[in-house]
Amino acid sequence: MKENLRRIGTWARRQGEHFDLYLHALPQRTRLTLIFAILALLSVTLLFICGSIYRIGRNDGFNARRIDTTREFPPPFPETGPRCR
Repeated sequence: MKENLRRIGTWARRQGEHFDLYLHALPQRTRLTLIFAILALLSVTLLFICGSIYRIGRNDGFNARRIDTTREFPPPFPETGPRCR
């Protein structure tokens, strides 16, 4: 198990080094554009997540308005009958 974790750590470090070399090979303007595009994508994703959490937590009663809660239902078993003695 420790061997597998070590191999995964080594692989991750190598991938980071490859990505770093790739970024340093790009011109400065392209790097900035790429970084701002990634930040914009993360910001939009965060806005959608926060909006969804807010909508869930707000509980404005939309579903409760669609359900008729004033109607009374009969009991599942009648009070008189073969079971009630």
